[in-house]
Amino acid sequence: MTTPDLRRRFDERAIGAGTTPRFVLLVILLLVSSGSMMISVSLTRRLSETDANSFGCMLAAGVDPNRIDDMASSIGMVLHAEALEACQARYAPEPPPDLLGLLWPVLVLLASALVFRALPAWKMWRGRHVPLEDVDRTGEIRSTLHEAAAQAGLARTPRFVVAPTALSAGAAVYGSNRRPTVCLHAGLLARRSGDPEGFRAVLLHEFAHVRNGDVTLTYATVALWRVFLALVLLPYLVWCVAAIVTSFQSPIRHAEQMTVWRALIVSAFLTVLVYLARADVLRMREVYADLAAVSGGADPRGWAVPVPPGPEGRLRRGWARFVEVWRTHPRWDLRRGALEDPAMLFGVQALPMLLTGIAAPVITNQAGTLLGGGSGGREYVVPLLGAAAVTAVAGIALWRAVAHAVLTERRVLSGVRAGLWLGAGMAVGAVATQQVSTTRWLPPHAEVLAAVVAAGVLFAWWIAESSQLWLRAWPRRVRGPAMLLVMAVGCLLLTAWMVWWDTFGINLVGGWFDMDAARRETELTFPGPVAEHQGMVFALSVWFEVFTGFIQPLVLAAVCALCVVPLLAWTTGRGHREGQASGESTAEESRPALPPLRPVLLAALLGGLASWVGIAVAKAYLHTWQPPSGQRGGLYSVSLSAWMLVVLVTFSATTGALLANRLGRYPLYSTLLTAEITALTGLLGAHLLMSVDGCIEPLSTLASTCHWVPSPAWTVTRPLLAPVLISTALVVTVAATAVLAFQRLRGRDQRHSVAARQPESRRRLYLRRTAVATICTVVMSATVAAAAETDREGTSGEGLENRNRAYSQVPRAAAGTPVIQRAQLEYWLKFGGGDLLNRFGDAHHALGDAFTKGADAGGIIEESAFEPICRKFGRIAKDAGKYFPIPDARADEQWQQHNALMQKAAKSCSHSFDQGDEREFNKSMDDIDKAAAFSEKMGRRFDEIRAAAPNPSP
Repeated sequence: MTTPDLRRRFDERAIGAGTTPRFVLLVILLLVSSGSMMISVSLTRRLSETDANSFGCMLAAGVDPNRIDDMASSIGMVLHAEALEACQARYAPEPPPDLLGLLWPVLVLLASALVFRALPAWKMWRGRHVPLEDVDRTGEIRSTLHEAAAQAGLARTPRFVVAPTALSAGAAVYGSNRRPTVCLHAGLLARRSGDPEGFRAVLLHEFAHVRNGDVTLTYATVALWRVFLALVLLPYLVWCVAAIVTSFQSPIRHAEQMTVWRALIVSAFLTVLVYLARADVLRMREVYADLAAVSGGADPRGWAVPVPPGPEGRLRRGWARFVEVWRTHPRWDLRRGALEDPAMLFGVQALPMLLTGIAAPVITNQAGTLLGGGSGGREYVVPLLGAAAVTAVAGIALWRAVAHAVLTERRVLSGVRAGLWLGAGMAVGAVATQQVSTTRWLPPHAEVLAAVVAAGVLFAWWIAESSQLWLRAWPRRVRGPAMLLVMAVGCLLLTAWMVWWDTFGINLVGGWFDMDAARRETELTFPGPVAEHQGMVFALSVWFEVFTGFIQPLVLAAVCALCVVPLLAWTTGRGHREGQASGESTAEESRPALPPLRPVLLAALLGGLASWVGIAVAKAYLHTWQPPSGQRGGLYSVSLSAWMLVVLVTFSATTGALLANRLGRYPLYSTLLTAEITALTGLLGAHLLMSVDGCIEPLSTLASTCHWVPSPAWTVTRPLLAPVLISTALVVTVAATAVLAFQRLRGRDQRHSVAARQPESRRRLYLRRTAVATICTVVMSATVAAAAETDREGTSGEGLENRNRAYSQVPRAAAGTPVIQRAQLEYWLKFGGGDLLNRFGDAHHALGDAFTKGADAGGIIEESAFEPICRKFGRIAKDAGKYFPIPDARADEQWQQHNALMQKAAKSCSHSFDQGDEREFNKSMDDIDKAAAFSEKMGRRFDEIRAAAPNPSP
């Protein structure tokens, strides 16, 4: 074999092994999943009236649990949210936290600690290991071992045992970092005299495990895995099987079975994820131990183990790579390759990225079950946990890959391909974990999952480019703070994305978007000449449904950090090539310069001025349909803001893309930074133009006379801050993708697009830092102002009323089966409808008694006898308006007429006594009799529904 060149350009240990974050992901997966799974198991034990009543409230609202993903079958939950909340608060109050689910992760940790402690004794007993002293009577072997331990740099010699039945020429280390035990195989002791160098190489490899401190990590991983299988996965699978068997007797069989099958899929995903995370930790430790052993003086020929030649053909090689990720020990040819070139340690593999992406929704789903929902800060805890786990694994893997490429002067990965695999994993996990669909395998609008993939691409792409920027600008020996800064921003980006996805994205992919209802809501919210501008109404409807969910402070903070944090790299003074006095290696001295800031500022200025012209053109267009004074709010005002938004985002993204293509490097960040500065420059122009609105007749929109009004103009441009900043960032992703694709088609290499420069003067460095400070101040100030505006706006009661009015016209689907229809009726009656009908019956009976008493008294109608009864009818009608409609179209039509007559009769009755009008009193009594007739019709309809299906036993 080829002797490896041990004079590598750098020590691979300087970048870090990268196994600790994977171990952390493993621990998070195990603990969160343990609690969530055992909550499901414990629910079988305490499945109770509370859980049934929770479903009952939804049934009473007209929801079909078997088709809960269909908006037409579940719209009642939205339109009658207050009634649903009141029903659940009364009949299905939130139970206290499940102590079993909360304590089970602690139990898993304690059991893992016990298994970890017992593993050395177990391995000793199972392998029949004996102390080395029983074999080495003369102490000759111990002397060699102590010499090798000193050569490996161990401060304390570990304990040695012998496996007399193991004939292989190998060894193993187990125990912990503080108390390691090295097991020598009998075959290795036999090899000592014939091949002393091979014997020493094996020893140095095992001692490297001890020196690297990965013994505890390895066996903690093994202990966690075994405890998870025994204490969590096994009872969970038993629960799944039992739940499937019992579901056949449920009226909501389909919903329950889909839930259980998805639970099985999630458990399979978890098992695969945990196993691969464990295999990766164990596999990487072997390669790092090999490198440490060779660096410590081991003969590389010890790794010259005969292996068959590698597979030929793309498919076979791909299969070999797939099989490799499942192995706990790497193949010998890969281990030899790592000695010659350790680049394999820093590659970003597709399958681990895919599985890490799947882990994100799995963690958030399981953590949501374990921790529950909440308001305030709690709603961010679950997304933060998933984002932190992905960042710790995928983000650090990207950092390590970029660091290796920069230090070895290799081509730096863009991160796009890794992001595609990461995003694909997040999309698969979202479908598998029931986030986007409960009763279907695929959501109604699966195309929206492309946004999930795009989020993974944006995260990985930004991490790769920012890592390269900081690695080229930051001193080599103290890059830890720079890495933490980049990872923190990546985590913030993913957290913002997950919060949006959990609150808005799942509604889009789940089909909770009706274009006609959205158009009606826009017309109600922004009145104006709708018929003449249907295109504008349509565009606004799409915007408010799809994009306004991004307008929130957390997303603004993420956009600000994406721009500002990489920009700080220009303040280090290391953006240009430095001389020999810097003390850096040759690779450090010849690295390309960071992109200059002057072209960015110049392009942003020119693009901003161009957008001023675009805004003027938009104002001229809007002037052509300017309404009379006093009627320029509503649709006209929001159309003005919409056109300014379109102009600013279009000009900003185009300017950023053109400059990024010219610079040739960092296409995403160059486009983003330039576009955001351009957008802010354009907003300044919009504010100035609105301040003189009315002074130039063809450009007049909201004003008719010429005045300098900067303060009122700010009320127009201020609400645009957040939409412009966030929309620009969203569109920049598409523009930067086009730039990257164009560069790849032209075959441009980022490594040579910018020439290295000589050291710059203090004056130029001062000017550059001043420019960076100015840009950061402007961007952060705009972000704070935009965040304050989003907090101030909120959602008004009128907005909710308009939304309910718009969506109330969405056709409601009938129950899928007669059994569900009867269950809906029975729960409607049980949780309030029956009480309303009984109250009406009692009041009607009391009214009859009052008439009887009046007849006995000579036909005299006493106000004191009838007026309280009339008030009862009014209260019944009022309470009925707060309750659910009857979940049957025919019965509900009769119910609404019944309630309208009650309300009318109650008012007429009271008014008749005030006015002394006997005819009005008699008319109110006729209305009561008509309401009673409707009540009888409803009863007959209820009997028809009951006769069509067996008793669902609510």
